[in-house]
Amino acid sequence: MIILGVTKTNGIYITGDTHGTYDVSKLSKLKPILTEDDYLIVLGDFGVCWDNNGEDNKVRSFWNRHKCRTLFLDGNHENFDLLNKYHVSEWNGGKVQELGKKITHLMRGQVFEIEGKTIFTFGGAASHDCGSPLDALIASHLDDFHGRDFKADYDNLLKYEQRECRAAGRSWWAAEVPTPEEIVEAKANLAKVGNKVDCILTHTGSSRMYRHLGYTPNERPWDRDLIEFFDWIEHNVEFEHWWFGHLHQDFVYDEKHIGLYDAIREIVQ
Repeated sequence: MIILGVTKTNGIYITGDTHGTYDVSKLSKLKPILTEDDYLIVLGDFGVCWDNNGEDNKVRSFWNRHKCRTLFLDGNHENFDLLNKYHVSEWNGGKVQELGKKITHLMRGQVFEIEGKTIFTFGGAASHDCGSPLDALIASHLDDFHGRDFKADYDNLLKYEQRECRAAGRSWWAAEVPTPEEIVEAKANLAKVGNKVDCILTHTGSSRMYRHLGYTPNERPWDRDLIEFFDWIEHNVEFEHWWFGHLHQDFVYDEKHIGLYDAIREIVQ
């Protein structure tokens, strides 16, 4: 585990996916250091909204017991039907949803001012473990992907692996990938700050991050908007650091791009 700057108060700490309480053991070394004035940001696959049963309540209780305020991005393992029911409000310059007394969802395409840092957030990613785009298209009569027409791609979906797939509306939701409207809003918010921020926080990364790790970005049409948007950011937005999770690896691509999973880093003031 990597923890930087742990002697600092009023800090902003970042870590990768936590998947409910499945991957929270990483916090054991950090928990004694955190204060009520600190923030912990989880970069997606937070897992506080899943099946709306007792297990969800246990997850929320776990996070509400922490001294610090926990902020999170949505990932691709969230129940968006539940998440989208929460009231949207404004906090520190951007849109949020409050899921508990100390649990806050930082919504897509927002620019926040937190402890003197300008932070852009954009959650979501296309799942690799679902084979369920086919199921979703059938269940939604081929029109559930934000009104976009993918009928021409239907036959190609038959080639995808269908075993052990997540089921549409039960363990997988089309809202994991962004709408064109969310990307338009994100670009507008970035323009308001002159396309310059201190930090970019996302669940997944740009195409160069995928290729660096030997992956090929999804070629499915509903994934292209997100990958193309992140590639646009690479060329049009000035930033000091870009932190992301999703790939379940800790690595430093360069001084600006950092992938997190088990590691915990601090945004240095």
